[in-house]
Amino acid sequence: MTFQPGQSGNPNGRPKGIVDKRAKLREKLETHADEILDILIARAKGGDSGALKLCIERLLPRVRPDDGIVFELPDGRLDVGNNMLQIAHDLTQAVALGQLTFAEAFKFTNFINHQRRLVQNAEQQIQDELSREERERYWSERKTNEAS
Repeated sequence: MTFQPGQSGNPNGRPKGIVDKRAKLREKLETHADEILDILIARAKGGDSGALKLCIERLLPRVRPDDGIVFELPDGRLDVGNNMLQIAHDLTQAVALGQLTFAEAFKFTNFINHQRRLVQNAEQQIQDELSREERERYWSERKTNEAS
């Protein structure tokens, strides 16, 4: 079922202006933040492993694994046919050799396709603008010629 524009998908949902419980708690804690931190630091210095762990986690947050993919691209534009074929070949070979997982190759392919579409859309907009300018120039010149 589709909803009409401006109509809520959940009309009996949370009313506007209701303050989240977490926001209320955060507001209460903020007034005592300095005292709480002083106590936490003192406990961590005193050897409380839980307090120490909490302090360390705030100072040095966990490093998330890098989802980046290192992949050498051919020189030149990505949207050129030969380059796209080369990228497809290199990706397939990297998966076959175990250098990339299938999921990584799929993700990278989607990214490259997205970039290619962005380039094509930008080029189409440029062409459309040039065509519009040429049409305007043509009609302007025609009006000038008819008036003379």
